[in-house]
Amino acid sequence: MVRKKDDWYQYAGAVHIHTTESDGTRTLEEVVAIGREVGLDFMMFCDHMTLSNRKAGREGFYGKTLVVVGYEHNDLQDEHHYLLFDSPRVYPPEMTAAQYVAAGAGDGALGILAHPDEIRKALKDHPAYPWKDWSVVGFDGIELWNQMSEWMEKLTRWNRLLMAFSPRKSMVAPTARILKRWDDLNKTGKCVGIAGTDAHAFSFKVGPLKVEIFPYKVHFRSLRCYILLREPLSRDFPAARRQLYDAIRDCRLFFANVRWGEADDFEFFADNGSRRAVCGGELPWEKGLVLRVKLPSPATLRLVHNGEKILETHSHELEYQVPAPGIYRVEAFKGKRGWIFSNHIRIGR
Repeated sequence: MVRKKDDWYQYAGAVHIHTTESDGTRTLEEVVAIGREVGLDFMMFCDHMTLSNRKAGREGFYGKTLVVVGYEHNDLQDEHHYLLFDSPRVYPPEMTAAQYVAAGAGDGALGILAHPDEIRKALKDHPAYPWKDWSVVGFDGIELWNQMSEWMEKLTRWNRLLMAFSPRKSMVAPTARILKRWDDLNKTGKCVGIAGTDAHAFSFKVGPLKVEIFPYKVHFRSLRCYILLREPLSRDFPAARRQLYDAIRDCRLFFANVRWGEADDFEFFADNGSRRAVCGGELPWEKGLVLRVKLPSPATLRLVHNGEKILETHSHELEYQVPAPGIYRVEAFKGKRGWIFSNHIRIGR
């Protein structure tokens, strides 16, 4: 449901969704119906190495829900997974990571590194699919928090049953490793940070029981991305798709685990008295410039400057006089569990 925040329109959705066109367990139409039921404004599908849903004409508006289709590329070693939206085609599978990132950038596609921080060794049948080649340039963003990856990383032979019936309990927050890398990348240019559901609704057997892991509805009631638009989302599909992709590229986005509370009323902006900048925005540094944060409910609120935590408080709001230029973002935690993470605001010299 759209929310108006001063001059901005806010929309919530789910990114990184799979269907039966690759290794998901529901058709696109079935998954969209679930997303509409829980109130998603947009849904971004990316099956592995196929654009068949897009070729079949399944992009568009379903009621008020915007549905776009990209795909997930990987190299021949099944590493370097990469979400591509608005690419003209599926690139050749023999390409290296550097080659398909460059191809996407050359074609004007939106490109996001998928689950780049995966580390898991407990189950040999389910290896990690990390991003290893950090010399690659040309991508637009990083999936900082992947719901399915975090669940898999905590899975062992002994906790399968508990993890299967309470999958959201495994979710804590993006790792410090990937947040540091993301902060470092943003010191030299914009790199959007997102949360991805990586929704498949897999099922597996635990003894005599067959359990569906993270049903689509559970996914959509956990990690969500929120975009900020200057104008309401167009009802013209190509225009709306462009608005969505542009907002993501421009880092006008925050994400949240709504398991710990709705995030619709979150606000983070810089204010110099005459202008405001939201996530992805920039203001010149000057005396009297303040950062303001408003949370829907009290939480542990952290302010991060150039990758370093500079303030932590338990509150539902914060006003902070900006002492120096740099990139600023905020994190909110409910206890030890991550709730809301913003993208950066840039305060220039």
